[in-house]
Amino acid sequence: MSRGIYLFMWGYQVSFRIACQRLIRDVLKELGAEGNAKVFLVGARAPENENKNEVCIEPEDGKWSLSIFSGLLDSIETIYNTHHLQNIAYGDEASNRDKPKWMRQDSTRSAVEDALKDYDEANGVISFCGVAQRLGGYYITPVIQIPKSTFLKFPALANKPKGNRQQGFGYRSFIHAAIFTVLNEISEELQSPKPGRFTYKAMRIPEEIIRIAAKDFLRTPGLSIDERYYEDGLFEQLNLVSSLMYEQMKGIGRLILIHPENAAIDYLIQFIQPVSLREPRWVRKILQMAASGSAIIADWQYIYGLGDLKTTHDPSEQDAFTINFLDHYYWELCCGEQVLLRSKYGVPKLPQEYFDQQSFIANYIRLFPLSSVEDSLHLWNLLQVQIKQEYGSMIVVTEDAAIEAKRLSKQGTSIVATRLTETLLESISSIDGTILLDPYGVCHAFGVILDGEVNDKCTPSRGSRYNSGVRYVYSEGRCALAIVASDDKTIDIIPEIRRLVSRSLLERYVKTFIASTIENFHDSRNWLDKHRFYINAEQCEQLNSTIDRLDNSPQEVGRIYFGTDKFEVHPDFNESYLID
Repeated sequence: MSRGIYLFMWGYQVSFRIACQRLIRDVLKELGAEGNAKVFLVGARAPENENKNEVCIEPEDGKWSLSIFSGLLDSIETIYNTHHLQNIAYGDEASNRDKPKWMRQDSTRSAVEDALKDYDEANGVISFCGVAQRLGGYYITPVIQIPKSTFLKFPALANKPKGNRQQGFGYRSFIHAAIFTVLNEISEELQSPKPGRFTYKAMRIPEEIIRIAAKDFLRTPGLSIDERYYEDGLFEQLNLVSSLMYEQMKGIGRLILIHPENAAIDYLIQFIQPVSLREPRWVRKILQMAASGSAIIADWQYIYGLGDLKTTHDPSEQDAFTINFLDHYYWELCCGEQVLLRSKYGVPKLPQEYFDQQSFIANYIRLFPLSSVEDSLHLWNLLQVQIKQEYGSMIVVTEDAAIEAKRLSKQGTSIVATRLTETLLESISSIDGTILLDPYGVCHAFGVILDGEVNDKCTPSRGSRYNSGVRYVYSEGRCALAIVASDDKTIDIIPEIRRLVSRSLLERYVKTFIASTIENFHDSRNWLDKHRFYINAEQCEQLNSTIDRLDNSPQEVGRIYFGTDKFEVHPDFNESYLID
């Protein structure tokens, strides 16, 4: 017999919850964030319903205990009886008729949100609650939980209350906008006749969700500088301006979104007649004027001139936002130095570092043990210069750089050993060929044509520069590192830079998986499966024993069970890849 649902709300609650969790994880993955989000549903019994369960949770595997929501119905009633809509009368009959439902929905959501505060604090997560919808005998609140660590990597704008609301009435981050877009999608689907019965294309695809979220998030700067802001087309406008060429030149420059009378503006010139932002070709011409260092000064409607922010301006005021036009069809939104969103060819993403600095340094010192942290930081700074260049280049670091420069002297330009500075890198990287360094940042040759045998790391999908780096680095007996900046703006480090992983986080997932049952092993298994490289011999033994136990557990008829490959210690792993 198939497993029954004891905390029953409706027949398809399991498949619906799984589809919702898949959606938010896919959205976060597309954004470039860690997709370890969790979704669960909280059902609060409707006042007139007599079901024995006051509160239902999906999933009911104990991950979220019923005790979290002890007294939930009483909390809902307290909020409902003191709700701000109680004293509001609408001018139309339909709204007055719907008002009790609106208050019940909002009271339920608020009560669930309050109940989760202690859980969030204890477990290092942030819970986001969507609109509660009536389904059968329950008001069901969808909840998305995101690890707090996500907002350490992608910081949100500071919480700046204005009256009793957030300044600007907008979202604090692009991630917030994406989460609430997904929650709106879930709440809408909860109003369908049998949510979860058919999950294929029941909700929008991740790419569509992200575009809606980007449009919504771009309301934040508009609302922050003017509470009367009512447009929702700024995202499309910026994409259009960035896509336009001016006399075959790409649009590179800055636009500052700010109230035109803000005292922080240092005007260079002011227009007598402001230029409408709805005139993209005109805006593009003005952007060409701003390419020399000044910025366009604009609000959500008009361009008022050229200028810049005074050095005394405090970005924490959140009353000025900068649009940096970086390349053709490529721009970013910033508040001060904080990058909030990037859009390339109309596809919005979270700002991404190509590589994690801490991981780069750790891997560099591991590869070249005689080098220092200062040496690795020097190479890191050179990498940042490479990333910003308009053309492709390659740096190769090897212990025997002096010998290799002499050996390859017929295929490059050997020089007197000179420490490679950022300025020097900008000069010589424009020359075709490879820059040859030792691990201490000393340059021995440039314009070098590398040799090396073809190996299984080579790929026809990448260009000649990348593959020449692969051939050289993976030559037998060679200890080398290549930093490849391709013409298509991709950056590769050969061999691969592995990120450092938290030891405590790894141990927590191992412990959770060992204690899991056939009902709740999936999340911990999936995380460990993605982090196989970091698991030591003792942990492999414990995990494999758990896999055997799960494989041999009694299976219900009709259950689909996906087995897990046994864990093995990776030959390149050591404890230096773990951090506390």
